Amino acid sequence: MFDRAFFEQDFLKQVRSFAQDQKVTSPVVELLLDDGSLIYLRQILQIKESWCALVVYDESEPKQLFCPYYSVKRIAFYKNPPKHAKLKELGFQLE
Repeated sequence: MFDRAFFEQDFLKQVRSFAQDQKVTSPVVELLLDDGSLIYLRQILQIKESWCALVVYDESEPKQLFCPYYSVKRIAFYKNPPKHAKLKELGFQLE
């Protein structure tokens, strides 16, 4: 299970390490939520005790999402957008 400590201490290290290994500037970060939905993370805005505020890609424009940590079931990193992704220009903003 993911928690506040993971997002504060480990998440950015993991994304940066993946980006460096794969030689990409903006890796695709996919979150699988407990309701089965997939979201593509663009940016983390805020980290609180039991939730974080995220900017996620949507079909029309980026949107802000408040996500409780317990709802995140899996985090995956990709060099390129997965084939099932509707948008082809997804990427996490490291800088």
